[in-house]
Amino acid sequence: MSGAYAQQPETETTASSKKKNVGLIVGNLVDTVNKTPVTYATVRLQLMADTLQQKSVVSDKNGSFELDKIAFGYYRLKVNAIGYSPLVMDSIHVREERFDFNLGDIKLGTSASALSEVIVYAEKPLIENTDGKITYNVGESALSNGSSTAEILKNMPLVSSDPNGKMLLRGKEPKILIDDKPVDLSAEQLQDLLESLPGGSIEKVELMLNPPPEYATEQGGVINIVTKKGRIGWVGKTTLAIGSRNEGNLSGNLSYRNKGFSFTGIAGVAGSKFNSTSYSRRENMYADSSNYLNTDGSSSSKNLRPNVRLQVDYELDKRNLLNVVYQGNLSDVDNNSTTQYTNLSAGKVVTRASTRDNATASNNTGHGFNLSYTHKGSNTAEKLRIIAGGNLNRNTNNRTFFQRYLNTDLTPSGNDSLQQQNSRNTNNNYNIRVDYNKPMFNERSSITTGATWSDSRYHNLLDTRFLRKSDSSFVDNAGLSNDFTYGQRIFTVRGGFTLAFPAEWKLIGGVQAEYTSFDFDFRRGNTLPVTHSYWNYLPNLTLRKEFDRTLNTALVYRASIRRPGMGELNPNIDYGDPYNLRYGNPYLDASLADNFDWNISWIKGKYYINGSLGFNQVKDVINSIRTLVDDGKTETTYRNISARKEYESGLWGGYTISRQLRVNASVSYSYNVYDEIGKTLYKYRDGGSFTSSFNYSYNPTSVLRFEGNARYNTYADPQGRSKSNISLNLGVQHKFFEKRLIVQLNVIDPFSTLKNTTYTYGSNYYLESFRSTVTRNFRLSFTYQLNRMVQKKVSDKEMKAAVDRVRGI
Repeated sequence: MSGAYAQQPETETTASSKKKNVGLIVGNLVDTVNKTPVTYATVRLQLMADTLQQKSVVSDKNGSFELDKIAFGYYRLKVNAIGYSPLVMDSIHVREERFDFNLGDIKLGTSASALSEVIVYAEKPLIENTDGKITYNVGESALSNGSSTAEILKNMPLVSSDPNGKMLLRGKEPKILIDDKPVDLSAEQLQDLLESLPGGSIEKVELMLNPPPEYATEQGGVINIVTKKGRIGWVGKTTLAIGSRNEGNLSGNLSYRNKGFSFTGIAGVAGSKFNSTSYSRRENMYADSSNYLNTDGSSSSKNLRPNVRLQVDYELDKRNLLNVVYQGNLSDVDNNSTTQYTNLSAGKVVTRASTRDNATASNNTGHGFNLSYTHKGSNTAEKLRIIAGGNLNRNTNNRTFFQRYLNTDLTPSGNDSLQQQNSRNTNNNYNIRVDYNKPMFNERSSITTGATWSDSRYHNLLDTRFLRKSDSSFVDNAGLSNDFTYGQRIFTVRGGFTLAFPAEWKLIGGVQAEYTSFDFDFRRGNTLPVTHSYWNYLPNLTLRKEFDRTLNTALVYRASIRRPGMGELNPNIDYGDPYNLRYGNPYLDASLADNFDWNISWIKGKYYINGSLGFNQVKDVINSIRTLVDDGKTETTYRNISARKEYESGLWGGYTISRQLRVNASVSYSYNVYDEIGKTLYKYRDGGSFTSSFNYSYNPTSVLRFEGNARYNTYADPQGRSKSNISLNLGVQHKFFEKRLIVQLNVIDPFSTLKNTTYTYGSNYYLESFRSTVTRNFRLSFTYQLNRMVQKKVSDKEMKAAVDRVRGI
């Protein structure tokens, strides 16, 4: 340990229970102006109940310090350095449930003023809730190391995923940000990114149920993923994880900070292989008869996902900051499935049967670039931010379908067919965003304005061929082939205000004008080009009341928009299931909604409770609709169905049972009501969706942590509902070798694998679908800090000077 101990008396507490001298406090001393480390400063820790009980250390060449073997109690931290004003930090509570504290960067001002700066230390809880934003501090979670970012998100309150794996916040698709910057990717590309980004690189996740003004028009809210930043000097960490479900990943973090410059690099590779089984039972009902279609299948999937993320921050001066980010990810996926199709008469007699083998090999590459400039005014609340970025994505997808026809006794008939579908896609996006905030009237009031521009271009080339047996050659199938381009341009401009009134009332309002234009150009076939443009004006208003530090409430209105994604627009016909053809709809309109919410938050001692009630009037709802057509087949596409009323409620909170044990839980319920036209013509059904989660954390010592999560979800749509069984994730984490080595075991779904059952009710058919995916997994991960958190060696001369300063404090 680097440092000199001014006094080390043994108190009654420590004498009677030395095992409680396990406290640890670390931090970094930084010059406020030029961001350089403050070296060889004296850091003294005093027991507030008895200031004679103290210990002191010296900061190292990187400004880092470490105080260990601390007994339980409330402490005061004093920092003295030549040329700097003294700093005092009060109320650091070392106790049984919280032994170790990382104070991060402690900024020291110059000694131009003789006054000491006094800071009252406030701990960062696992979950915070301020101004409608839920912050989950996952940096030390026993569920994070060895996991992907997608897995971490699924463990958060109010976050779930639908049967197709799409991330949902309170049942809706949110906007994803990384380090406060929007991620403009398609749903498939975003899923690849979240699956490849290591969970150990995440510091915290912010859920914005009622987003800030710049994102107030997002129907599904906002999730902001904040990555870890390095401390002064070089810091490195590597993680290796292996799982019993044929999975593994290796990742490394490297960061450097000095003065106004910082660099963070994250790189890794993850791979997995998993199996699933499925079945479906469909009854087709016609005017004079009915028949049945049964399917039974199995599949396996292998994937490899390398990724890299590089970030550089440079302070031109204390008011101007540049940030550059590069994100690259690759996804290489192989899927194989076998399905048997059996057609039955009304009397359940086999009339036709076949088996189908599908093989898919896909490769996705993505490159994202981001440059941002931030200017702070003389009042730090005044801020101008400009963000420019681009995403370049490429995808190839090669699929082979081999179908064998069977006799009615399910023996091979000798007839078969072979088809191939090969697609090549490019998807490029360029965007720029400007945000400006300025305080007005008083310190808690402000105005805000901003503008955005984005330009996206998508090119899809699909070739479908079938094997002609007469000459064993492949012949093009023009009906299932396509070549088109799609372009979308969005321009927005907004203005807003925040007005603070006496008695802790606050009024927040604004309006955003949006111009959208898009075009489809079909280079094959007889489909005519599609062009469209429109303006929307989307206001928002929030009335907020702070009763005291423990109780606040807000009424929120905001107009929002949901534009269809490429997965919903793409007209390519997916021939993976010959009895259910899937394709997108290029004629979809955007869906607009009026959202009304009431939120309340109460934090009292050992518990906190948050609740919400909401009502949404949604127009031109975008939904996947399945329709029975000729020859017992169905078609699935997307439509703007009838308007929908949504009634929502949510409750989430936590309780500290003891010093070591904390629990939190969340539930949400929404009920959808469709108009009478949709119910009459298409048999749409009103229905409710329910999501729930339960989490616990238990910390018996500063180096041992247990954590767990349980989830259950069920979703309703216009044609039925889907439900899953309870999903479990249990973790235990232990730290070794002065906390440089972290060993973690995760047990995922130990009792039952993930099962999803979907019930679909069409106007003339009924369908029950089931899928079981092998999610049971025992994952072991090892994380190693490559360098010590504090340099140990201090010269005799530096030690003597430090002791002299301690004595002179």
